[in-house]
Amino acid sequence: MTNWSLLAPILLYLIATLGLSRYAASRGASESSFERRYFLGGQFMSGPLLAFALVTTYTSASSFIGGPGAAYNFGLGWVLLAMIQVPVAILTLGVIGPKIWRLAKQHQAVTILDILEQRYHSKTLLVIAGISLVGAFMGMVVVQFTGGARMLSVMTGVEYHWALALFVGTVLIYTLWGGFRAVSYTDALQGLVMVFGTVALFIAVLNYGGGMSAITAKLHEIDPALLSHRGPNDFLSWPFLLSFWVLVGFGTLGLPHTALRAMAVKDGRALKQAMVLGSMVSVVVILLPHLSGVLARAILPEIDSPDNVLPKLMITVFPPLLGGLLLAAPLAAIMSSVDSMLLQTGSTLVSDLAGRFAELNESQQRRLSHLTMLLLVAGSGLMALNPPQMIVWLNLGAFGVLQAVFLWPIILGLFWPKANASGAISAMLVGAGGFLWMLNSGFKPFGIHPIVPALAASGAAFVLFNRLGKACDA
Repeated sequence: MTNWSLLAPILLYLIATLGLSRYAASRGASESSFERRYFLGGQFMSGPLLAFALVTTYTSASSFIGGPGAAYNFGLGWVLLAMIQVPVAILTLGVIGPKIWRLAKQHQAVTILDILEQRYHSKTLLVIAGISLVGAFMGMVVVQFTGGARMLSVMTGVEYHWALALFVGTVLIYTLWGGFRAVSYTDALQGLVMVFGTVALFIAVLNYGGGMSAITAKLHEIDPALLSHRGPNDFLSWPFLLSFWVLVGFGTLGLPHTALRAMAVKDGRALKQAMVLGSMVSVVVILLPHLSGVLARAILPEIDSPDNVLPKLMITVFPPLLGGLLLAAPLAAIMSSVDSMLLQTGSTLVSDLAGRFAELNESQQRRLSHLTMLLLVAGSGLMALNPPQMIVWLNLGAFGVLQAVFLWPIILGLFWPKANASGAISAMLVGAGGFLWMLNSGFKPFGIHPIVPALAASGAAFVLFNRLGKACDA
């Protein structure tokens, strides 16, 4: 049965995001070409806008649905793992941000593949990168759609398929309406909502459970290992911790949808502001949802799916109307990730691939972009009809593919003048092929996640095959 006291405030929030997207789109109307207007919006982002847009793009259904679900199962050890993600703003904006921003300004680049093409001058590399990006992003979009629909369904009583349609439809409309600029402004709004919502939820959980001491005492009765940094069955080994430092720490330098944000910043001062503010926001929106997931084990000892922890927790600790309002926090995290992925997938297919192999005028670009977006959303929505039980693993797998393909070509392309297309292409093929093989076969040397040996092999292949190619213009 539909709970309208929960659903009504959610619908109002979705309508507000649509209104903001239209306002943001109108502010970007002065951009000279459809391509720059729709896929990048120009270099317009201030420090606070960039900080919230970057963090909300990176924190997704995995951070608000899958992550707290894993923390519910594995305890404080998973919170420790999750906090590895906090330096993502410093890494992305501080290490590669300045160079990517300058290259984007110099070459009028619209996508991260534009940067790679300017650096390596290889259509083969462009095709490999484009196919990898589209495949990985499709998997990640399915994760986001699944997380959003599950949350709406669990909290409001709306049947899963209808919740999926509502969520998918809203994201599609405002992404089509406004492009990158609209997505960035709505991401900033969603970042504010996320901060407020996660703080309110954590305080409510402590109050409902009788305080931290009472809750931890109950957790100790259930399983003392939940309060240990190593977790149940000592799952948090040093090899596992090392893997996560690479997968959600250092490896984030190879995520195209976070690197893209640096291309749209207006100046170096805004980059520095975003590094500081983005790190502060990351602490709040990563620590508190995961910690709430652990504490939920004492309040909701039995639950049907770990991914339903946060929605059920909100229903339990808040009255319906307030719960509906605060549901916007995790919903915002999901929406802000999926719109960025959809937009970059569309730009890859239209601008990076189709536009380089066929001459398209602005009208054709617009029609093809909108058609591509419709097809991407429809395909991802259909795949989300039968989702996996724990979406965190699917999301981490897609993360790994993106890192295996893009990490070394981006980093070495920016900082090694002798890097060339032969090295970059070999790194992409070895990294992606090795990662997928190890992931599917279950091969984990010394208990280390496949991303670590995959990136090591990818880096070695880059250096080795780089000797066979000609140097590119840096």
